[in-house]
Amino acid sequence: MGGRLGLTVQDMLRILFLGENWYGSCARACCYALRRLGCDVTDVDVQTFFPQVQKRSSRVMLRVLKWRLVREYNTAILRAAETFRPDLLLSFKAQYVLAQTLRALRHQGIPLYNYYPDTSAFAHGPLLAESLPEYDCIFYTKRFWDRDVRQRILLRNSTYVPHGYDTAIHRPIGLEERDRTQYQTDAVVIATYTRYKEEVLHELLGFRPQLKLTVWGNQWRDRCNSARVKQFVIGEPLVGDSYAEAICAAKINLALLSGKVQGSSRGDETTTRTYEIPACRGFMLHERSPELLELYSEGEEVACFSSPPELAEKIDYYLAHPEERDAIAGAGHRRCVPAYSYDNRMAEILRWHEQQWSGRQRNPSTAGWGQGEVLQK
Repeated sequence: MGGRLGLTVQDMLRILFLGENWYGSCARACCYALRRLGCDVTDVDVQTFFPQVQKRSSRVMLRVLKWRLVREYNTAILRAAETFRPDLLLSFKAQYVLAQTLRALRHQGIPLYNYYPDTSAFAHGPLLAESLPEYDCIFYTKRFWDRDVRQRILLRNSTYVPHGYDTAIHRPIGLEERDRTQYQTDAVVIATYTRYKEEVLHELLGFRPQLKLTVWGNQWRDRCNSARVKQFVIGEPLVGDSYAEAICAAKINLALLSGKVQGSSRGDETTTRTYEIPACRGFMLHERSPELLELYSEGEEVACFSSPPELAEKIDYYLAHPEERDAIAGAGHRRCVPAYSYDNRMAEILRWHEQQWSGRQRNPSTAGWGQGEVLQK
């Protein structure tokens, strides 16, 4: 990391990382990218305290225990900081981190950062509105996010750092015959359910009812109401290598946006799929947006649509032109890799940190910077 970020081996950063650590999560991708960059990282896995459960009775029990678990989680963060003595804290969303926990860490002189992945800061529980103002900088992934949030809460600092792809997972992958049998399809959607996605697919299938479509992802079985769409829903999420295999096996990967959600002024213009599909060298048919066209050249590195009728026409065209599909997939891969990796995104955050704190003197007797001062931005 020394040559890239201007740090020496002796200056190896200790980072306390907060996020989910399951294989395939964006948080894990960032955590491991930091390690590849040469950082010493201790992570506190939120799912150790807040497991994902399916049954309604289990969800009810978790709600009853929620605030006790929140307290245990925050205690674990403070204990990890006391033992590890990090140079900085980086949270990935961190919807269960208490503002008082961040204030305690700040009192130790630890710079506090949050890499925020979602469209809204106000649709993921009540704690974020209190905790986000405590971070020294929020690195947000949606261009309109900063304006939306600052209309309601005061942030210390913020800067745009988009999503990326995980170099350990999102790559061209050799397919076995059983992979082709399981995943091969004309068009695939791999994404968590939203009403907007359902509406787009419902209209598409009105134009192309015979399309060989497959839909994977959370919540589709429970929430999808369209009979047209339901017949194509597998329902289960795909993570890790299975996700990469499905992308590589599909002729066309549909990158649908999520639509507007509570607490946001507009819908997203890019998603994690914007980076993960090309990283796998999959052919991507993406909803057209200004932000997307800053990343890829339309017709050369990505194919685009703006309406269900155009989507139907583009699917017809590219199914009939496999050579063009392959050329676009290859060019999109070259554009994406390695430029849009989480390794580069994390390096950007570390450079920001270095620029902000290079003049400070580290106190080896404390966990952070300076003389245990309360840092104000």
